[in-house]
Amino acid sequence: MFNRILISVPQEQFPQMALERGKDLAERLDSKIYLSYIIEDDVFDEVSDRIRHVVTEKESENFQKKMTRTHEKVAKKIILKEAERILGEEPDEFIVQKGNYSRALLDSIDYHDADTLLMEYESFNLMKYRIMDISPVPVWIERHEGDIKKIGLFCTNLSPNRMAPRAARKLQKALNAKVQGYYVNDPAGDTDEDEPGEISDLFRIKWEDVVNEKVDRFIFSRAKEEEFDLIILGRIRKRGYFHLRSRFAKRTNCSVLLMN
Repeated sequence: MFNRILISVPQEQFPQMALERGKDLAERLDSKIYLSYIIEDDVFDEVSDRIRHVVTEKESENFQKKMTRTHEKVAKKIILKEAERILGEEPDEFIVQKGNYSRALLDSIDYHDADTLLMEYESFNLMKYRIMDISPVPVWIERHEGDIKKIGLFCTNLSPNRMAPRAARKLQKALNAKVQGYYVNDPAGDTDEDEPGEISDLFRIKWEDVVNEKVDRFIFSRAKEEEFDLIILGRIRKRGYFHLRSRFAKRTNCSVLLMN
């Protein structure tokens, strides 16, 4: 992981923090950086609805083609140039796609053979597109400006626990960061996941705490108390992206790496 990083560039907001994080990871881990700018269908659907009764279908189709070409020119002349300025060099590849955001993003992951998806939290509505559910690779949601110096690793009986410790160890070494590991036994757990001792022995993790508590409540309170720059966790079933809901997102500034 972190060898081939795909950075999503949505139309709503330029992901400056995500690009800055991508630059840092690329420099420290010798990663390749790919950018995907997606022109969403919603833009064209809205225009089509407005002009449907005053133009022919052919005229509407031609208008959409012109809009697409305009978006592509803007992407290449403005978006790409600004991304190059932040990265300090050209990305390994930059593509412009048109279509449904989620499907286009999945196509980009497959096209670039990306092993990490890097996105910026405030750039668009992650819940709407359900990126956390559909991504086949780890998803890094960037919300923190500056260096990653303090990482919270959360393993739990509700999620797979093999990838998260590996990611924590790799980032600890590359970023010279401190990792604090926690194991949470959620009362709702009915899975036979790795026990704390097994994970500790396998990945040489010394747990800061092993607790019996609801996962989301514990992570929220501990992340706020410790002021982590980044938290890492495996996907927690249907609550896999609880940390993006308003209560967590509005009261903490840490980034999240979800290990799908």
